[in-house]
Amino acid sequence: MAFEALSGLMLPVSQNDRTFVIGDYFAVFDDDTDIPEVYEWKSVIGYAETSDSFEVDFEREKYMIPKNAFIDNMQIIHFRTIVEGMLSGVKGVQIRIRDRIIPPKFNYSNADLSTSVFTATGIYAEKEINTGSVSHIYSKLKFPIWLIAALTAVGSFLAMWGIGRDLDKNYIFYLVIAFFIGLGTGIVIYLIMCIFARYRYSGFLKRDVSTVENIVFIVAPDGFGAIEQCIYCGKELIPWSFAKYYYETKHSISIVCRDKSVCCIPKHLFQKNEQNDLAEYIAARVAQD
Repeated sequence: MAFEALSGLMLPVSQNDRTFVIGDYFAVFDDDTDIPEVYEWKSVIGYAETSDSFEVDFEREKYMIPKNAFIDNMQIIHFRTIVEGMLSGVKGVQIRIRDRIIPPKFNYSNADLSTSVFTATGIYAEKEINTGSVSHIYSKLKFPIWLIAALTAVGSFLAMWGIGRDLDKNYIFYLVIAFFIGLGTGIVIYLIMCIFARYRYSGFLKRDVSTVENIVFIVAPDGFGAIEQCIYCGKELIPWSFAKYYYETKHSISIVCRDKSVCCIPKHLFQKNEQNDLAEYIAARVAQD
């Protein structure tokens, strides 16, 4: 299990006359009676994180802990890491995570970092997240976007032909106008997609507490990762086998995992002479989108 250094941490969180103690077990104390309910992590059937709360579900009880019950961002990060580290490998857990910039902790495993690695530390910038997000969405939607543009161009051509007639005389004119109508349609759809992506992921930057913390970015023979510096123990990585593909923008290289989470690695944190080597190193291990 990764993040073993935190697994035994006793993290008390008080909310609504209850105290949650998170560590090797999930314990809930009634503040009036001091009688605990103690659960093993293997009995968890559901886990969710939203913008304002955590939810841990067991067969007979569901516990919702609002994020404003935590003392500070550090405590939220510790809670998230302990729970997700403990749930790593537990079968049958329904997991729902929203508004997360960096990959969930249950994707990580312990690895040997004694060999050469690329590593850097820094805070995410909005442009790195937004440009990466736009690129990611466009890579998935570029075929339907330009298919719609092409169909619009064909439809425009047929409409002009039907209205104006005289195809032999106006063929080139109709073709040029239809081309620009189709091109304009594709550009408008792309711009709408960019606005949506920037709005959505800018919200992530405001809601995910990790984005105001220093993040350690690692790319190594055994895997890769983006982990808050405050909890990084020097041996946690996501295995390359869990990577699905990567995409590259001017500002970052993003590795998409098989659970659809994304590990975004900012280029500016690395020396200029390292950036090409980093891209080639990643390309040798996972396919480009």
